[in-house]
Amino acid sequence: MAMGSGTGRVVPPLTVRMARASNPRGTAAMWVRDRLDELFIDEDFADWYPADGRKGLTPARLALVSVLQYAENLTDRQAAEAVRCRLDWKYCLGLELDDPGFDFSVLSEFRDRMAQGDRADRLLAVMVDHLVAAGLVKRRARVRTDSTHVLAAVRRLNRGESVAETLRTALEELAEHGEEWLARLVTQDWADRYGRPVRYDRLPRGGDALIAYVLKVGEEGMHILRAVYRDDAPPGLRDLPAVQVLRQVWVQQYWYDGDGQLRWRGPKSTRDRASRRATEQRNTGKTKADGRPDPASARVPWSSMDIVTPHDPEARYSQKVTAAGQRDWIGYRDHQSETCDSPGPNVIVQVVTRPAPEQDIDALDRIHQGLTTQGFQPTEHVVDGGYVTPDSIHRTEQQWGSRLLGPVRDDPRASERSGFAKEDFHIDWQARTLTCAA
Repeated sequence: MAMGSGTGRVVPPLTVRMARASNPRGTAAMWVRDRLDELFIDEDFADWYPADGRKGLTPARLALVSVLQYAENLTDRQAAEAVRCRLDWKYCLGLELDDPGFDFSVLSEFRDRMAQGDRADRLLAVMVDHLVAAGLVKRRARVRTDSTHVLAAVRRLNRGESVAETLRTALEELAEHGEEWLARLVTQDWADRYGRPVRYDRLPRGGDALIAYVLKVGEEGMHILRAVYRDDAPPGLRDLPAVQVLRQVWVQQYWYDGDGQLRWRGPKSTRDRASRRATEQRNTGKTKADGRPDPASARVPWSSMDIVTPHDPEARYSQKVTAAGQRDWIGYRDHQSETCDSPGPNVIVQVVTRPAPEQDIDALDRIHQGLTTQGFQPTEHVVDGGYVTPDSIHRTEQQWGSRLLGPVRDDPRASERSGFAKEDFHIDWQARTLTCAA
């Protein structure tokens, strides 16, 4: 489908009269049109659609509908109905009163396009530029950043489910691209194991039975991997995304001992730490003479590398301690930066999405780089304790020209070292002095 045109550059006179008569004080949707005119134009979406094909709806209008939909927390059906029925939305979109609107399914299709690559970030940058031009946002202002968890739209799997579901997903993709080739590799009993989604309640019960099952799955997965990497395999099969995920998961969950036997790796025994990331593999026990890890101590990788579901290979498991207690999730960690100067609206100007196990402090330089690329140079950058260390305070001042403000984290090992604690210093905010009582 090609890109449509006609964004409603001029609001029809009858729509103006009716909207003003029914909403003399205006509404949020009408204020968007009055202050920002056209928030988006079709040229902002030039690379989203092919040049040929049947003309679709104007993407600039769909983007603006998506903004209004989010602002009012509407479903797709409710948003499509608002386009058809509400005068203030027709005014904002520049529509005639008799415009029939569109089917609600168009909105989800538009979001699918927006989710590709960095389109969402570029669209946010376009919107922020309009807000700056309208005087609602200042580029040299106070900015605050905080992180939140983003849940992956997947079911949580245990390790047995994960390897079997990974193999099933790879088999489905191979069947789609090389059905005849795959048929020569599998037998009828494979359909019993991988013919439908793998669930916990259908796995064998008991430790020994489960280990035998996952080793059977492992051997069958290796059978597929050996076949797909042979020279006589159809070209392109080894590069299929699901096959690459299968290869990575098998490296993480299985290994061959010195006798050439496929083994199931042990579970995680410690948490991920930055100081350990240079280590290639966990090993908490002895090693064999040939350097291979002992079967009793070969562990799966840390959360920063462990693929927990084949349906979203980039999602990771993480834990975070909050005021409400410990929270764990599978997905991502989102860092949102917003302006917080007064007077003026608080506007999110940048979003950085990182793997869930990556700590806040590790994303700080990326956040500053993104703000600088967008033309923002905060006078003060307000953050929570997860972003603050003495080094990050100094580096932010020297490298990015901003003051980093946030609570300094307590040192859990302070009592083990001699020296002064925070309680030994008296702060006089008026005189701007810091005095050590000792």
